[in-house]
Amino acid sequence: MARIYVSEEQLKKLQKDLEDATNNLSSLRKEKNLAYTASGDTWHDNPYFNKLMQDEENLARKIIEIQQTISGAEIYNPSLRNVEQVRLGSIVRFIRRYHKNGEETIETWEIVGFGETDVSRNHVAYNAPLGMTLIGMKPGDTKQATTPKGAVEYEIIDLYPDWNVVPKE
Repeated sequence: MARIYVSEEQLKKLQKDLEDATNNLSSLRKEKNLAYTASGDTWHDNPYFNKLMQDEENLARKIIEIQQTISGAEIYNPSLRNVEQVRLGSIVRFIRRYHKNGEETIETWEIVGFGETDVSRNHVAYNAPLGMTLIGMKPGDTKQATTPKGAVEYEIIDLYPDWNVVPKE
């Protein structure tokens, strides 16, 4: 399995999600057994029981996904920021230029771990399209990418050791 990088906070969240899902599965199975017993010989004609069976399958699948994520997880320290090259944990300011309409924006994002994208905090996961595009770039580098809005050029302006020194936009 591929290695997945997460912050310690995200790992704790995944472990809590796993605990909650496991508890929910236990409760759901009890409810399913009651629905089966209450239906007598016609359990196969019981829509509520059938729904519970589907819910059980979906929840069991979710538990397996969380377990796989946790087993492949490696914790990274977001405070160890690379300021020479965009890496996991980097805070990067760049210019985004759209070829189609000439639109240009200056943006600052932090590259975070798997499942940790939070647009309201300008956090993008390293495995998201934007994160994958920026990883490995250095100040002054440019890179072309295709987005739903068309061809885009990214130019790295600077990398920062923490959010306190990022210039206000």
